[in-house]
Amino acid sequence: PILSLSSGINAEWPLRPGEKQGITFPTARKTGTTICGVIYKDGVVLGADTRATGGSIVCDLNCEKIHYIADNIYCCGAGTAADTEFTTRMVSSKMELLKLRTGREGRVIGALRMLKQ
Repeated sequence: PILSLSSGINAEWPLRPGEKQGITFPTARKTGTTICGVIYKDGVVLGADTRATGGSIVCDLNCEKIHYIADNIYCCGAGTAADTEFTTRMVSSKMELLKLRTGREGRVIGALRMLKQ
């Protein structure tokens, strides 16, 4: 494709590998929640969008999808916002009780087991 700028300069967009051979690539489309996690040498970075939808209608523009479980554990959630919030609060509470009982930070595997139940 060629972009014609108002200054009269034509800029040609580079083709992706395979496009010259006639391969068509899927186009991006919105399908719901976007959650991303990146692991690096010193830790983890979590990111998520903040929109909650009901079908094609945006119900909440500021829906938190990264939930606190413990000082060393966070959970990203998608789906029914109220269910996700309730579940992560319950697990967070259980992890805090475990910490008070044992005097140690809870382990990720413990939180995972609670979330799976």
